[in-house]
Amino acid sequence: MNKLLWVFISIICIVAMFFAGSDSDYFSNRVFFTSSIIQVISIYNIFSRGNEPFSLEKMFYLFSLFFFGVAPLLQSFENSNFWYYRPLLEEEYFFTNILVIIIIILYKFVYLFFRRTIQRPKAEKKLNSFKVPDKITFINSLLLIALSLLAFFIVFASNDFNILPMLVRGGELVADVMSNVEADESPTKWLIVNNFVRPISIMCFLYYAVSKEKNKVIFTILGLLALMTCFPSAVPRFAAAAMYIPVILILFSFVRKKNVFSLIFVGGLLFLFPFLNIFRNFGDVNNEEFKLDFKMFTEAHFDSYQNFALLVSNEIITYGGQLLGVFLFWVPRSIWPEKPLGTGAFTAEKLNFFFSNVAANYFAEGYVNFGYLGIILFLLFLAYQTALVDKIYWESERKVSGDFFSVLYTISLGFLFFILRGDMLSSVAYMFGFLFAAVFVYKITTLKIKN
Repeated sequence: MNKLLWVFISIICIVAMFFAGSDSDYFSNRVFFTSSIIQVISIYNIFSRGNEPFSLEKMFYLFSLFFFGVAPLLQSFENSNFWYYRPLLEEEYFFTNILVIIIIILYKFVYLFFRRTIQRPKAEKKLNSFKVPDKITFINSLLLIALSLLAFFIVFASNDFNILPMLVRGGELVADVMSNVEADESPTKWLIVNNFVRPISIMCFLYYAVSKEKNKVIFTILGLLALMTCFPSAVPRFAAAAMYIPVILILFSFVRKKNVFSLIFVGGLLFLFPFLNIFRNFGDVNNEEFKLDFKMFTEAHFDSYQNFALLVSNEIITYGGQLLGVFLFWVPRSIWPEKPLGTGAFTAEKLNFFFSNVAANYFAEGYVNFGYLGIILFLLFLAYQTALVDKIYWESERKVSGDFFSVLYTISLGFLFFILRGDMLSSVAYMFGFLFAAVFVYKITTLKIKN
């Protein structure tokens, strides 16, 4: 069934791409052919390993399908130009596609090598010790509610006690509120509130959700607090994915069945992400009507591939300068004024883009640090880490109920997609904030249990 499914979806995808671009003045046989290879390899790996319905490996290929396979091909048909003074040339698309094909094939071989040979570390025992009691005591339930309420009020206060920015991310309706807030808040404080404090409410809800025996009233209160504090349309879309992928996987058992998660994720990217984009400009006078626009793949939401291609074609390499900023993301810029910009902003500066908030994918990070050697080094690191974590999760007997490591693992699914899309400076900061929030909630609650 898996083979038939991936073959069917591959044929549908390739035929749809062909008809989408067959009338284009910019149609290129070799770009279409190499893009089709990327799509087929990605689809095959998304629907392989049916006994592992979701994994970091599948997230890699879900990213590859859309950001390396579908979006660049549609952009080539449209001759899309985002921030640079010219669109990508046909030979740049072709060369980058060949580079991507090498990357996704090499990733598969390296991932399989590590998955088969790597020894599960001693740390696995610690990860497996992230247990949640079958029944959470009333006192601990109150503690979870108190933590969640505290997170809500801190975020509420940071938004000048205005509920609108808690529900909508941008637009003229919230511009005045946010301008007042940003004038008063330091960037470091704002990052702490959004990257660490805000996720605490969802972590409290997930901690309670994985317990076997749940009080419906407490479950509902924690759910509502999590929703109000981390409303999907009020946070960046990839952060919303990182927050709500664990919720979906833990609450709905059918999603954990064969291929269901992958199909839902594909549907979410095609339908939900365009919808959430409406709330980036909610209330603007010139905002378009509410509609789902599938031309999003030819728009700047998917600029990551083009920025990667431009970095390579312009041979922009910093010899580790960008990586230093990622390692020291926690150092405030007020203390370190020369702290490297995120690679997206760095790319915009080097290539004279007219806009700086652009994406630089994971392999662009590798290239900008150490050239082609950097791409290989970054790929090896990614394959090792994803194989290790997948092996720890899937090759030990694990159930969602009573297992907080399942929460940590499902959080990593969304964040891998976020990191792959880039840039690393912002995505790594987000990821560590979420993980610290999760561990903080777990430690505080279990500390009380032990007492």
